Amino acid sequence: MIYLLCIIFTLMDFVKLIELFITSITSIVIALIGAGFFRRMSEKKQKNKSKESLMQQIKNDEIVHLSIREIRRRYNADRIYIWQFHNGGSFYTNAPMQKMSITYERNSDGLERKADKFQNNLVSHYNTYIKDIIDMNMFYSNIEDMTDLGLRSVAQSMGTKSHVSVPIYDKLGNLVAMLSMDWVFSEIPSDLLKKDGNFTQDFKDELSKDSDTLDNYL
Repeated sequence: MIYLLCIIFTLMDFVKLIELFITSITSIVIALIGAGFFRRMSEKKQKNKSKESLMQQIKNDEIVHLSIREIRRRYNADRIYIWQFHNGGSFYTNAPMQKMSITYERNSDGLERKADKFQNNLVSHYNTYIKDIIDMNMFYSNIEDMTDLGLRSVAQSMGTKSHVSVPIYDKLGNLVAMLSMDWVFSEIPSDLLKKDGNFTQDFKDELSKDSDTLDNYL
């Protein structure tokens, strides 16, 4: 009987110890919350996540820049650049503004950058241009053959003598960007041209394949 009573008292002491332990832990947690410990931990995790995202973006940017540099050199072009679509404010009707900007560019030495001038352009100003790119009709070995006088004037103001552009689609088939190239003072390689001076279908197909490799990094 005495042994049983000893066990009971021992268990009662153990329960009190557990209660004391839980109370202590609760007090510590409350104190940490009051001191902003968990908030700082959350902010640290968010900061690390943001840093990882930034580093991944920098890596993707490097891949894109290296890729378009090689494409430009392969075709002996003077300027290569990528247009990307994005939002940019809204109208008084609350309808979103659809815009496009040149986000990547590589040029021959001494050539003026287009990206410095072509930012936040309304998509509605380039409807014809975009439609022709989607239809794979934006291939002009002679810029004088460009039928849109406004676009031709803009191209010539940048010294462009020849121009090509192809669409860039994401995995779902959505148009997300456009890859463009200009020849300003360099000659177009003869193997890219047909006898009539227009670009060959093989070149169009090859440039289209080049653009397909970029969508994963934009």
